[in-house]
Amino acid sequence: MNQCDYLLCLKQLPMFNEVPLSIVAALLKNGTFIRGSSPSFLHSQSVYIVLKGSICFKDSRLPEGSQTVALWEKGAVFPVDEKGGLSLSPFISVNASPDILALHIPYSIFKQMMSYHPRLQMNFLAMLQQNVFCSYQLFLRYLHTSQDESAEPGS
Repeated sequence: MNQCDYLLCLKQLPMFNEVPLSIVAALLKNGTFIRGSSPSFLHSQSVYIVLKGSICFKDSRLPEGSQTVALWEKGAVFPVDEKGGLSLSPFISVNASPDILALHIPYSIFKQMMSYHPRLQMNFLAMLQQNVFCSYQLFLRYLHTSQDESAEPGS
């Protein structure tokens, strides 16, 4: 794929709905691509956009068959906090598919671009709201699991 293909791919994502092409092009220009051959790629204060492949988050403490707590595929946009983590449990493992292609954008640049266009701000807030909902569901799942573990046998 060339830069134009990447630009068109990004423009089709909900994150960039109604965002001017110039803003998307600036983000693409200031971002770096992460491919499957890259070693570790989650850097602090960054925004990642999955363009191809997937990133799977699994919790080994959960029963077999329900260990996947998040699966980010093409079009997923996710921020990494200032500590370099996703505010996840240390029991969660992160695995990228071999064909992963993600765009890494430093948060400072992403924030600057958001200041130029309110629609990008709104789309980002909507994505964060969705992530909070998923985190809440994950919290409820952990709460339910811990209550089951603390229940006395036969009760």
